[in-house]
Amino acid sequence: MRDTPREPRARSRAAALLITTAFRADARRALLVLVLAPVVGGCGVLSGLAIREATDAALRQDIRAALTAAALLVAAVVTTYSAGAFVSGLRIHLQQHVGLLLDRRLMELTGGIPTLTHHEHPDYLDRMELLRTHRGELGGAFGALVENLRALFGLGTTLALLGTVHPALLALPLFALPTVFAAHRGNVLVGRAERDTAEPDRLRRTLLELSCSPAAAREIRVYGLADELTRRHDALQDTVRRGRDRADTSAALWSGGGWLVFATGYLGGVLLALVAVARGDGTPGDVVLTLVLGAQLLGSVSGLVALGSWLQHALRAAGHFLWLTDHAARAEHTPTAPGADLAAPAPGAELVLDRVSFTYPGARRPVLHDVSLRVPAGTVLALVGENGAGKTTLVKLLCRLYEPTSGTISYAGENIADLDVHAWRTALTACFQDFQRFELTLRTAVGIGDLPRAELPGAVTDALARGGGAGLPGQLPHGLDTQLGPSFPGGVDLSTGQWQQTAMSRTTMRERPALLILDEPAASLDAAAEHELFARYTAASRASATPPVTVLVSHRFATVRTADLIVVLDGGRVHETGGHAELLARGGLYAELYRLGTRGNA
Repeated sequence: MRDTPREPRARSRAAALLITTAFRADARRALLVLVLAPVVGGCGVLSGLAIREATDAALRQDIRAALTAAALLVAAVVTTYSAGAFVSGLRIHLQQHVGLLLDRRLMELTGGIPTLTHHEHPDYLDRMELLRTHRGELGGAFGALVENLRALFGLGTTLALLGTVHPALLALPLFALPTVFAAHRGNVLVGRAERDTAEPDRLRRTLLELSCSPAAAREIRVYGLADELTRRHDALQDTVRRGRDRADTSAALWSGGGWLVFATGYLGGVLLALVAVARGDGTPGDVVLTLVLGAQLLGSVSGLVALGSWLQHALRAAGHFLWLTDHAARAEHTPTAPGADLAAPAPGAELVLDRVSFTYPGARRPVLHDVSLRVPAGTVLALVGENGAGKTTLVKLLCRLYEPTSGTISYAGENIADLDVHAWRTALTACFQDFQRFELTLRTAVGIGDLPRAELPGAVTDALARGGGAGLPGQLPHGLDTQLGPSFPGGVDLSTGQWQQTAMSRTTMRERPALLILDEPAASLDAAAEHELFARYTAASRASATPPVTVLVSHRFATVRTADLIVVLDGGRVHETGGHAELLARGGLYAELYRLGTRGNA
């Protein structure tokens, strides 16, 4: 794979990211490491110079010169190891700070992107998987840069001294070029293999996590899935390993060829030094110096190749990080129009969808087609349809987790795309079927539903009462301050119903939302409990002076029938709308779904 014009620029951006991040993390240590690293690299050359002088002085029987050279050798060795240890300590400390800073930035980027593309689009998921896999390399990336600078400085001073022995020895770096090219070629092959196998490796990790998941443990045992999951995991692992092993083998062959060329040049340099001594043009110290510096040059080139490989890995990891940064920058500008209103819209207004269509990124077929709805203020709207009809996708558009491919969604007469995305979200609240089980204290797990009010006296208790969890604190050892989840010492793992009560209560923390979305959050409750829960929600909404638009998604018709407006989706289109009795009388799709849904209760 040849470099495209953009690749050198990408590597430059990645290197700039590493350097600027290091200085943001700890400017003093970063500066010390950059200054001292070349000094350490140059001390090795002083050792070779001292050995040459000591050899020639010994042959001349010049004790004074020999002792001076020996003192220089000791000073160079002591400086090399002491300064090297000091720089290593600084670098390790700096790596920790850089890693923490980049982790924090990674959290900001992944959590701050308004849409879900990077979490759901297959191509983006592969990039995210590579970023997660190589995230640990980012912390040490600045160290890779520094070590390369040290090695380059050492290589330069080594060549300068070799030139004093014989000018032809300055050509030794030419013999090192094949090793550098081979290392680069190997890294390209390895990087391409990682990209090509990212999807099967992601699937392999998913199977591994599934096999170890407590949530899946029961079904894995009941259905006897352990061997099948292991078989599929191993098949994917073999696919990944074959692709990456081929790349590693090719890289090793390239590397071996490069080192063979360098070894030929190194032996030729030693022969030149020996011939010069035989002709009387050099001293035995020159031969010793050539051997010592040649070995150092061998080490420098070997180190540069290894460090270059390290640096390439680090730059590749930084490249994935920059991809996320660029994606976040595009996302920040896409969903919110210039000059967007930063104020959250007030509740009690009409919601209008005008010919809304949506196609997921990378897909060819739209999920929603020309959806048009007019929902008056305070309306309880129920979305009904078979799986894949587009109900959850429509909910995502209302939450602005995606933007419509075409058409508009308006609230109070204003296109919500013209509102600041964060302002719009502060005006809505939602509870989803796959709600998150936040392993925090109960007080925090509920309070994060409205952070500005989380610490107000009684806010969490009132939300628990509205969400059906009034009795939950009394069932826990430390009440509201009980640590939830089994991941922490003393943490309490709630039942599914208790986790649902926590999620529903979190939804009610915002007391005056403009839009309330309930996307099958009570699916694991029995029908009577779900009906009672939604009845409480809708009654509270209708009693409000500024009632929100409530969007309800449920497969249970005992709940759906209480809605003011029922919208039946089929194949991403609005098939029919109306009230429960009206839709039954039409005898259409809703009536058919209703009969199927209630047949088991007849």
